[in-house]
Amino acid sequence: MDTAEADDNPSPWPQTSEGVTDWEMVFEGSSPGLIKLIGTAHTPMTLKDCATVVVQQLFTRDDDSMMVMKLIIDLEGIIPDADGEVLSGEEINAMRDGISAFLRQIKDERIKQAKEYLKKRNNGEERRR
Repeated sequence: MDTAEADDNPSPWPQTSEGVTDWEMVFEGSSPGLIKLIGTAHTPMTLKDCATVVVQQLFTRDDDSMMVMKLIIDLEGIIPDADGEVLSGEEINAMRDGISAFLRQIKDERIKQAKEYLKKRNNGEERRR
């Protein structure tokens, strides 16, 4: 993507100096990052709904639908439907911790993909010189 193209399609996510999404800031940032934001949910249903929205917003490409379904199934394992069951603060905190770990796995994969993209892009630039 060239600079003109990047200007035409501004990213809603913070960018690194290399021009890729700063996934560390997206997930862990203080403005707030996704993990901190989701951690403010007070009920299992809200926690699950927030995490589901995050997954759906992160995986928006046409070929991401299978990944979205897999991740939502993974969320079911972290936060099962409680059907109005009253949970203790400890149980909700455990769910928050589970969601945080789940999101950090996604973050780590996104960081890895960004590094691979930069490596390929830089190798392409080196070949053109």
